[in-house]
Amino acid sequence: MVVKNKQDAARVLADVTGDKRFFCEDGCVSANLTELVNCLNYMTEATFNHHVTSWKNDFSTWIRNVLGDDKLAGDLTKVNNPIEAAKVATQRVAWLQKKSK
Repeated sequence: MVVKNKQDAARVLADVTGDKRFFCEDGCVSANLTELVNCLNYMTEATFNHHVTSWKNDFSTWIRNVLGDDKLAGDLTKVNNPIEAAKVATQRVAWLQKKSK
């Protein structure tokens, strides 16, 4: 989905519950994008590489299928480490927060 208005932005930033949350291999659980950024900021390369391989990107899939942000999902397919992923996601969260006001 393309974020077109403040309602779309707010929905992408909102918490998800239950099995819709993102469960990292290292035990970090994210209910929203901000929490995912926090997980990425402290994530090891090994954990990142568990979720991102040449044939899958769990972060991108979760963001596209659960949160509905096609742009961020696409951007995350281009990064190769948790530091870059956190930077890209942080920038998108800031943009979404501004758009949601």
